[in-house]
Amino acid sequence: MQFQRRRLLKTSLIALLATSSALHAQSTFPTGPVTIVVPYGVGGGVDFFARTVAVKMGEKLGQPVVVENKPGAGTAIAASDVARAKPDGQRLLIGDVSTFATNPTLYKKLIYDPARDFTPVSMTGRMPYLLVVNPTVHPYTTLDDFLTAARKAPPNSISYASAGPGGPGHLTSEMFVRAAGIQMVHVPYKGSGPALPDLISGHIGMMFMDYGPARVHIASGKLRALAVASTKPIPELPNVKTMASTLPGFESWFWMGMVAPKGTPAPVVDKLREAYDAAISDPATRQKLIEAGVEPLKSSSAEMDAFVRSEASRWGKVIKDSNIQLD
Repeated sequence: MQFQRRRLLKTSLIALLATSSALHAQSTFPTGPVTIVVPYGVGGGVDFFARTVAVKMGEKLGQPVVVENKPGAGTAIAASDVARAKPDGQRLLIGDVSTFATNPTLYKKLIYDPARDFTPVSMTGRMPYLLVVNPTVHPYTTLDDFLTAARKAPPNSISYASAGPGGPGHLTSEMFVRAAGIQMVHVPYKGSGPALPDLISGHIGMMFMDYGPARVHIASGKLRALAVASTKPIPELPNVKTMASTLPGFESWFWMGMVAPKGTPAPVVDKLREAYDAAISDPATRQKLIEAGVEPLKSSSAEMDAFVRSEASRWGKVIKDSNIQLD
């Protein structure tokens, strides 16, 4: 009986200490500037998003929110950095579909584990992929017209660009090739920056791109959007049909999410989510994101976790079916 009482007292004390620690973490956080680590260089889509929301997040938290760029290794350098950071909410990561969903299948030896090393804070945004063509190389106005020509063309006579092997654009292209029953040659570039001039000049004919960097060139007529990989047409391009209208079930987005190191106290995660929600609820911030082609998102930790697991399964199958391996 005495043993049971001691055990009960010990359990109660542990629970009390845990509650006290969580309340203390919530009341003292943040203790200084909060850093959002971005796995790409300055000027890219993820960097733009992070810098856009950082200002309003800082206002809500009462401390500056700064952005630190750590590009390289298919986003693994930045992810590993945050995975090994102190779990106090002061160092965060905004990663993307590569960071959380495709890298575990693409790389046999990954220096971080998306499922084990992070606590989800919130989904943050997404941009639909567009199939864009140079209209002088591919003078088609619809996806159906393009596919009719591609199915009659000699095998591997049509090439497509991507921002790099194993990236979302490459995987979306591989999914497209299989769904359409056509053959094409992959021409990888070191980022969308080097690929875009070649696409505009006609050195390469087509590419899957997220809407953000493609929108200006579509508006100018230098590129033509044949289809959008979202579930419904996007308001800015109402006459561009969905991929799914021709290839049922086809869907692909460039999406992003915010995470903290595993073990970050729940009250701190909640406070970070509240700051992020306040940022994307600000009309000026939200409009700036939408004008750049980003659909702002928010979610609970559990919702983000479920979404990431679903995407990892879906893209894992594409990677295995296409026999893509990066190490």
